[in-house]
Amino acid sequence: MDKNTFILLVDRYLNGTATKAEKELVDAYCDRLEGVPPAAMSPEEEAALEKLMYGRIMTGIRRKPLRRAILWYAAAAMVVLVAGGAFFLMRPSTPAAPLARAERFRNDLDPGSDKAILTLADGSTIALGGEDADTIARQGGASIYQPTAGALEYQAAEPEAPVFNTLTTPTGAQFRLVLSDGSKVWLNASSSIRFPTAFPNGERLVELKGEAYLEVSKDAIRPFRVVAKGMTVEVLGTHFNINAYDDEPAIRTSLLEGAVRVVKNGQTRTLSPGQQASLLPNGQLRVEDGVDMSAVTAWKEGRFVFNDASIAEVMRQVQRWYGAEIIYEGNITHHFVGSLPRNLPVSRLLEMLEMTGRVRFLIEGNRITVKP
Repeated sequence: MDKNTFILLVDRYLNGTATKAEKELVDAYCDRLEGVPPAAMSPEEEAALEKLMYGRIMTGIRRKPLRRAILWYAAAAMVVLVAGGAFFLMRPSTPAAPLARAERFRNDLDPGSDKAILTLADGSTIALGGEDADTIARQGGASIYQPTAGALEYQAAEPEAPVFNTLTTPTGAQFRLVLSDGSKVWLNASSSIRFPTAFPNGERLVELKGEAYLEVSKDAIRPFRVVAKGMTVEVLGTHFNINAYDDEPAIRTSLLEGAVRVVKNGQTRTLSPGQQASLLPNGQLRVEDGVDMSAVTAWKEGRFVFNDASIAEVMRQVQRWYGAEIIYEGNITHHFVGSLPRNLPVSRLLEMLEMTGRVRFLIEGNRITVKP
């Protein structure tokens, strides 16, 4: 069992979706922890425990219910440190005595919420995210609704020339959009999408900045195209995710269902489900197989998933979701693996990362300082 399988197993146990055999496996692990404190376990003991856990899930041996104290540790174990891939789970190191919580976290930051700004064709704006409403505007032959507090829907009704609207999420926000052809868009924090109020004959074209997950309605006559930082993703009907933030090292297109074609500077790659195309800073378009799509789309499901992520990768997500300014003091080379809900206040998330013993944080106003 690799480290990511173990993390997902504990995650399913905690959210109530684990199978009977998986529950029994976690119970066996917690039985072991009751007898030996985690900090006292040697690497050899951890390897033996891994073997035991794998055997238990294969045989489905019934074990007694998980204890409350051990449940807490299992939750903490979902954020673990990876060092050279030597072990699937490493014990936290012993850090220097930290400052008191009140001194480190002088205030807290709330998680993001459903809100956005809609910019109409004439440049006027509408703040979204409050209570649902009936028709909030009419644009280019389409009626615009807010069916729920976190979603916007376009319904083409009149044969008028379409015009372009833009939906923008600030830091600490996300929103959902249904285009006039029925295609669905989930827009992550610090992102925007520019789209026509109705799609003319010939093609469907939108422009994206930031990150979005799309479920495109099938239409064999009108292909759907997403343009992100000069790269074009072409589809007929499919489910995929595009990450095109300016501060990310690559533009990543990840395919969950169907097929897409990625085009940039004469390079063309066609993706199959489970593949990810990355446009690198040098202009190279690279395709990777077997990508963990549950990690790619975790943000859409309300979770942080760190899959061997550097501290910079982790904190870029923190910055967007909590609207924080990130400051680094010192060099942190260790990588993190973990799964946590996105509805936590930032202090809870940071405390879980601190449990690895490899990083410390200070919160002052809107600023988070990261220290080894």
